[in-house]
Amino acid sequence: MTWHFAPLDESEIVEREGMRVTSLDRTVYDVIRTESLETAVACFDAALRMAGWDETTNEYDNAAAEECRALVRARVFANPGARGIIQARFVTRFADGRAQLPGESVSRLWMAQLGIRKPELQYRVALGGGKYALLDFAWPDAGLWCEFDGEVKYSDGDILRGRHRDDVLAAQAERERKIRAATGWQPYRWGFEQMQCFDEFVEYLREIRLYPALRAE
Repeated sequence: MTWHFAPLDESEIVEREGMRVTSLDRTVYDVIRTESLETAVACFDAALRMAGWDETTNEYDNAAAEECRALVRARVFANPGARGIIQARFVTRFADGRAQLPGESVSRLWMAQLGIRKPELQYRVALGGGKYALLDFAWPDAGLWCEFDGEVKYSDGDILRGRHRDDVLAAQAERERKIRAATGWQPYRWGFEQMQCFDEFVEYLREIRLYPALRAE
């Protein structure tokens, strides 16, 4: 464990469930400076999602998310000589609250580092009858989409909610069938099994022929 010490103003401390903790923007500011780039992006993505994503409507309030970003940005630019500030500036620009899971955040970061064209995030596809699907990553002009699906989806009790693994797989296959029928797009999937490190992820993208095919021109 590494300890970091920095002065705190009383205004930067809030109470959560009876505990005194640093405010969201101060916490994000500290994390994006001191942790790995992958952790930093996942953290800021999650903070923006907390601020802007409505779990009931599955809509993203960009204005609310940008208010959160502005608070962190102000801290970053007010401390030009702080440790890790160059990384913090990049993360402040790159973070996107439409990422639902850390795996999506890291996938997006690594794809950007490879020069892959920026995907549409949580792309909404109408399935008929008022139903729709949200795609983690979509390239409509290329006619393909990708999703991050870790093994935890098939083993975590909170996610399964009493369902059997086979039921989840069947529901996923049916959802994919409907998306393909609605769009005609080719789907690809990966999880942390293909993301043990950056090089393994690159190799997997080569195997499924997404890289270098989706590189920006």
